[in-house]
Amino acid sequence: MKITILGVGNRLLGDEGVGLHILEALEEKDWPAEVELLDGGTRGLALLLFLEETTHLLVVDAVKADAPPGTVVEFHGEEVYTQPPVKFSAHDIALPDLLSLLRATRPTPLQGLALVGVVPGSIRVGITLSEPVWQAIPEAVGRIHRIIARWLKSLQSDRLHREQEWV
Repeated sequence: MKITILGVGNRLLGDEGVGLHILEALEEKDWPAEVELLDGGTRGLALLLFLEETTHLLVVDAVKADAPPGTVVEFHGEEVYTQPPVKFSAHDIALPDLLSLLRATRPTPLQGLALVGVVPGSIRVGITLSEPVWQAIPEAVGRIHRIIARWLKSLQSDRLHREQEWV
């Protein structure tokens, strides 16, 4: 099992870079060996090579939603494929394409897929986040921790079940 937490966004466009700021906050924690934090920036389809071994993928990004700036949203499984990207940077078209290509080229489907996003307020040239988006980071981090804990618990349960089958 390999869990990848993929932060994407453009740090030079204010709130559009929130996924990378959240990834930085996540780096403060010690993660189990099965969890990898990946700064995807605006790499787009080039990320496919980094995700070949991934069994569970959690994407962190700015997300377009009919909600106030700073609202944290969460999607799982097939819902992730239907979320419209924020259309302001080089990874916009590539993230949905990346997920579709990842699904099409894998010999086995992802065992887990989630998206934790924050609704942006200000997307303009600048490296700082707007106040509501900045304040949303702890909630986003908490949601990510819960998702990863659930996936890790599932892994432990699967391992235990397989071990019992061998007895």
